[in-house]
Amino acid sequence: MLKKLSIIALSAGVMFAAAPANAQINLGVGADVDLGVDIRVGEPYTYRGYQSGRWYPYEEPRRRGRYYDAYDGYDCYKAFQYTWYDVYRARYDAYWCFDDRDRAYEVRDTRAVVRVR
Repeated sequence: MLKKLSIIALSAGVMFAAAPANAQINLGVGADVDLGVDIRVGEPYTYRGYQSGRWYPYEEPRRRGRYYDAYDGYDCYKAFQYTWYDVYRARYDAYWCFDDRDRAYEVRDTRAVVRVR
């Protein structure tokens, strides 16, 4: 019986999570205005010409072999990405560097998250 209830609860949770969110504005006078815009959390989107889920460097990384002590890597650069943060559209900004094997990596503790409206 408990197993059956768990399966039903799990199914209801999956259906709720898959349902699109509906954008609303609260005017503060006891009335909500439905904008009729469906926002599906987690789906790819485009914002100001940039695809979500992809990192974009502010400037093309230049390979000079310069080492940055503060980031423990070579030829560091700043990049941004549009993505989802919880249920909100967001922009990530972070520093990226290259390691000794010429592989790019995101520098730990440099990511900033800003909600996009």
